[in-house]
Amino acid sequence: MIFGDSSSSKDLIFKILSEEWPLSAKEIYSRVAKISSKEISYQAVHKTLNSLIDERVFEKKDGKYLLNLYWVSNTKDILSKLETNLGAGKVVSSLNQKFVFDSIYSVDKFLVESCKNFIPNKNDVIVLQWIHFWIPLFISKDTYNDMKDLILNSNFYSITPNTAPIDKWCAKFWEDIGVKEKIGVKVGFDLSFMVYKDLIIQVFYPAKIRKAMDDAYNSTNDPSKLDIDNFFSTVFEKKTRIPVLVSRNKEVADELKSQIKSFF
Repeated sequence: MIFGDSSSSKDLIFKILSEEWPLSAKEIYSRVAKISSKEISYQAVHKTLNSLIDERVFEKKDGKYLLNLYWVSNTKDILSKLETNLGAGKVVSSLNQKFVFDSIYSVDKFLVESCKNFIPNKNDVIVLQWIHFWIPLFISKDTYNDMKDLILNSNFYSITPNTAPIDKWCAKFWEDIGVKEKIGVKVGFDLSFMVYKDLIIQVFYPAKIRKAMDDAYNSTNDPSKLDIDNFFSTVFEKKTRIPVLVSRNKEVADELKSQIKSFF
């Protein structure tokens, strides 16, 4: 998106909705027609609005358009990181991005929002290897409800090396509705990662938070007796430092997908 003198319909629409909202398609077209240096049809404006809805840049409420708050927030974070790196004179590879989050929950929010941007479907394979299974323990929370939608809307394979009763319960929940989940899978690399197309997201949980999670998972043989709210606040919202590496490599991604799928 470009602020300035661009004459493209997308840039003009974006500029208009960044200054005034919500607006109907007709109101947007009227404003575009007044400031555009070339003739733009209503159909072109409407088509552009729909494409930006699909890209989750705009949202539509009660027949009127406005910028998507998540897109704005995410873009602000990206630009802030860019400003910091440029100011520090850093050279940043486009194939790798490093992030640091302050809790398990903030990592999970990042994972969900990242996947929303790609909008996977049933033909898209997503594989996941994680320290434990915890969805659907917190399915009442929006982030984890979004995770459920992501899992059900993709060709999803998930494994964990752990076999605690809570892991078993979570795996059975998904297996009962046709999702491919498997516990007790021992592999040669101790990582938590998710792979989608050529995208690889690796999460490095520190030893202390892993121990806190293991202790909670091993605290009961009956998952129904787990104090979910306390577990969430004392483990998932516990302040810590969790590095995340996001990279793109088709060959590595394909190999990881193949390895995970081989367990099913």
